[in-house]
Amino acid sequence: MIARLALMLFLQNAVNGVLVPMFSVRLHDMGFTPWQVAMCSATNGMIAMAAPLMGQVADRWVSPNRCLAACGVWCAAAMVAMAFAQSYGAMFLGALVYWLGAVPMSLMCSSIAFSLLDNPERDFGKVRVWGTIGWMTPAWVLLGWSALMGWDTHASMTPYLFLGAGLSLFLGAFALTLPVTKPRSQGVARVAPLEALRLIKGTTFACFVLAIFGWCLVHPFNVQGTPLLLKDLLTQAGGEKAAGWLPAVLTLGQINEVGTMLLFPLVIRAIGKRGSMILGLGAWLVTLLMLSAGKPLAMVVGSLLLNGLVITNFLMAGQVYLNGEVTGDLRASVQSLFFTVQGFGLMAGNLIFGALRDAIPEGEFESDLPAIFFIGAVITALIYGVFLLGFRPGKSVSAKADETETNPA
Repeated sequence: MIARLALMLFLQNAVNGVLVPMFSVRLHDMGFTPWQVAMCSATNGMIAMAAPLMGQVADRWVSPNRCLAACGVWCAAAMVAMAFAQSYGAMFLGALVYWLGAVPMSLMCSSIAFSLLDNPERDFGKVRVWGTIGWMTPAWVLLGWSALMGWDTHASMTPYLFLGAGLSLFLGAFALTLPVTKPRSQGVARVAPLEALRLIKGTTFACFVLAIFGWCLVHPFNVQGTPLLLKDLLTQAGGEKAAGWLPAVLTLGQINEVGTMLLFPLVIRAIGKRGSMILGLGAWLVTLLMLSAGKPLAMVVGSLLLNGLVITNFLMAGQVYLNGEVTGDLRASVQSLFFTVQGFGLMAGNLIFGALRDAIPEGEFESDLPAIFFIGAVITALIYGVFLLGFRPGKSVSAKADETETNPA
């Protein structure tokens, strides 16, 4: 089962890996303004805010397997449409439609994995690491295609999107071969997301939500800004041919992520969920401080190597924490809450980043990106302090509730 779930996450992340890493560069090369790039990038967060409805569907109405199959077909169609989009309106609509399928696709994959794994804390890292490998794989395909096309990355993106569409269709078909995770119409509550929210409350959870929101607020600075900064530095170092290596350079963060995910069970046993998340959020603060320097190229590239600690020890540990806080029939809904918080942060962060870039005189925004990264570092430092003081997880709320029902006073 672990091998099949690993393939599922490989395919799901490979589909997103086609689009996300080079998205801001593609839009910039197409002549979009900073605000237009931000609006297209913010479509992810806009759709993620509707995740509780998607969790309700998976927990109460339709099996996650069927949802995942439908999302695979949906995303494939959206990527084909984006391959032909030339105007801002067409690209914005294509991105919005894509994330309308990709957000629930990610949610369903997490729900299926947590439902079918016997020991998520021990085994989720083994499965999730293949998602990271999947994310990296399209970048190297893009690198090879760019070489064949004379290092014209923008021109190579059209057939690359067709590759993503094919992977998405394959994922949809593969979902139907997995053991069916049935929705529970007679669960603890008919409105599953509201029940999940009721079960996880208090200071610790509030600090957790604040930290996730703060990270997502600043994460778009990295997603939009780092590829642009690196492209500028690579071009200065070796011209357009050096800039053609950008997709491969961006995978350095995922290479490190593979190692941190394999070590994740050991880290959790050694320092616990709180210690793991403190380590990951601290690595994110250091990353932004390194990017704030803006140069040399080696330092900016080196900042990518901390990505694994952030994704694994902060975000993945957060998913494991949430999964342990609720009963089994609410897993999709509690993960949907995780996506919703991310959605609010990602939408706001992308728009803030676009506004900051728009405030910089045209033609100079690359040199001023470090200042924007520094703003992100300040925000992260504030969130980090609150998280250190307030996030102290203990026994899960749902476990306490089960004990109360089993052993009434």
